Amino acid sequence: MRLIPQSLLARAALVLLFALMASQLVSIALFRYYSREPRVQLAAIGFVGQLKTIRAALEIIPPEQQREFLQRLREERGMRVFRLRDEEPMEVAPDIQALRVARERLREEFGGESEIFVRSRPQKPDAPPLLITRLPVRDGVFYVVFPRGRVVEPDFTWAWVGWGLFGGVIALASAVFLMWRVNQPLKALAAAAQEFGRGHSPPLVTEAGPTEVRAVAVAFNQMRRDLERVDRERATFLAGVSHDLRTPLSRLRLGVEMLPADPATRSDIERDIADISGVVDQFMDFARDEGTEVPEPTNLNQYVEAIAERAGRAGADITLELGASFVAPIRRQAFKRLLNNLIDNAVKHAKSAITIRLQPSAQSAPGGCGVFSISVLDRGPGIALDQVDRLKQPFTRLDSSRTGASGAGLGLAIIERIAKIHNGTFELLPREGGGTEARVTLRETPVIR
Repeated sequence: MRLIPQSLLARAALVLLFALMASQLVSIALFRYYSREPRVQLAAIGFVGQLKTIRAALEIIPPEQQREFLQRLREERGMRVFRLRDEEPMEVAPDIQALRVARERLREEFGGESEIFVRSRPQKPDAPPLLITRLPVRDGVFYVVFPRGRVVEPDFTWAWVGWGLFGGVIALASAVFLMWRVNQPLKALAAAAQEFGRGHSPPLVTEAGPTEVRAVAVAFNQMRRDLERVDRERATFLAGVSHDLRTPLSRLRLGVEMLPADPATRSDIERDIADISGVVDQFMDFARDEGTEVPEPTNLNQYVEAIAERAGRAGADITLELGASFVAPIRRQAFKRLLNNLIDNAVKHAKSAITIRLQPSAQSAPGGCGVFSISVLDRGPGIALDQVDRLKQPFTRLDSSRTGASGAGLGLAIIERIAKIHNGTFELLPREGGGTEARVTLRETPVIR
């Protein structure tokens, strides 16, 4: 199956070439079949006509001038005329169609004893044998030696090769033009789909090309508009709900402070309110459109240190592992939400010290361009690999795999989306020695300082 071309252009060219070559082979076979008899007849008539002319010349030319005439005939026509010597053996030529027709013409013109003989050429064993026929004239009999091509046309000529090459060039040019017309809108559609999959918002694809391709473009544009409408409606709904919840949550906090309840009950109520507030914050983060933020060159080491310091003041136990300081273009607010979600997820589920590791990736090209990664590592229960993709979907939780902590199930989905708009990937990997490594690899162009 590897021998079969994979691209549409190569496959179309192969099909067109195969169809054209098959058509040409059939055409050649039919042409040879229907044109052979007329060509053989014309060749025989022309050859017999030349023999008649030679006989007439030999009968009217004086004997002393015949030698000069025969010499000129040999030089100009490639035909040798002589009187047969007894020591020159000859065999009757094979009975093929061309020679059979020539024999019939000779016997009609020169009598029933006319025959075509063959004589090989010992000095050129690979060359076609010479043909000989007897030519009766008024004062005797001459024998005429002539090339086989006078009456037997070759089956193969370079015209067939030229015809095939010309047809092949036409087929390839047609395939390239046809597939170019098809591939241009398909390439644009594929590029738009990739951009859309990364979380970007590419322009609508041009609805052009053949009917089928145009129909696909129309369907893609409609799907894109529908998805954007659903996202807008969902974002509007989440933002509205979150906004409406903030006021009663604020009143609840104030009411709890005034309740004459015991400290334990008050603490439980405050934690519940904090959980609800966290869910509302996740709704608000999920409703934001990070793709509209403009990337800015940022010293990532300093930026990560500032975020980690703020998380540390909130009670997180964080260790930093930073490599060489470098600058990369990032969407700062989106990147901040990404890292805060990574830290909150690790702190909430692992309930242990976490490590933040930032470094240019091994995938980076020499000179520091291409890729860098940021990882948050914990020593929690870990996540089963077969559940990773499902957990990245919005509103999905797998409490049994971690600690049963509450939440809206949006944290990992937000991280995945922000990674995509940075042309990156988000992975949940098992950490050596136990725990989980949440790694985000961003394909930007850092400048090492």
